Amino acid sequence: MSSSKQTKFSGTKAAGVSILALCLLAFSQLLALLIGNMLVAGGMSAVTGNIFTGILYVGLVLGGVFLICKKMLKIPMADFKIGKPDLYPFWIIAAFAMPLLVILIYQLFAGTWQQSTLEAETLKQLVAGSVAYLGLATGIVEETVFRGIIMSSVEYAWNRKIAVIAPSVLFGCLHIEEGMSIPGMIQVVIAGSLVGILFSLVTCYTGTIWYSALMHGIWNCLMIGGLIHIGSAADSAVWYNYVLDTDSFLLTGGDFGVESSVISIAAYLIFAVIAFLLLQKRKEA
Repeated sequence: MSSSKQTKFSGTKAAGVSILALCLLAFSQLLALLIGNMLVAGGMSAVTGNIFTGILYVGLVLGGVFLICKKMLKIPMADFKIGKPDLYPFWIIAAFAMPLLVILIYQLFAGTWQQSTLEAETLKQLVAGSVAYLGLATGIVEETVFRGIIMSSVEYAWNRKIAVIAPSVLFGCLHIEEGMSIPGMIQVVIAGSLVGILFSLVTCYTGTIWYSALMHGIWNCLMIGGLIHIGSAADSAVWYNYVLDTDSFLLTGGDFGVESSVISIAAYLIFAVIAFLLLQKRKEA
């Protein structure tokens, strides 16, 4: 088995592999959604459809990555940090602690909790989509691509510092949406880059993408999957809303939402610093 010290990529090869991984992500997402929607239209329940779509999305990406590693690069998936993980209980706890910390901090700001009136079947669909697709599946897929393939490829071509920072900034930039204001774009790039750096440092420390995938997935489940919404106005499609009495873009996250708020950015920074200090302590040991 090759190792990161033995594996070397040219800059061109790293860029090519990274672009291929992004194309695999986009293709797999579209195909999974297409097949899932077709099955639901054909009679499958929406709850089962959401779960099936999430599983298919992960399967397509991991299958594609396996072929890229085995057939094209001749490198084990473990060399892209997609292997069997060792046990790191702290990062399992951190996966739940980070979104809960953000929710708790928001309680310091004036606002009201509101529960949406959703039919039982609608709620089941919401939970299934939040957990299976938007949460765990998206977390696994994006970490496989960004922290597995792209970060490793950049590290093999240059060094770890560039590998931690460059793909994270790319991750932040890819969250820019059409119609965003300039301040909104800046805010989402900062937030996306910081959370990308956090996930990259966790992956470097644990040697695997699975802990960053868990953190990413749990965050998505609770913060953007439709279970909880924090903002200046309620969202009727979300189960629970915490409606803030302020519309300050720093607290609401502006155009992108709570993920790019200063509260979320502070949480990303706290856990990124912890991961960095743990890495430094390991080097000194």
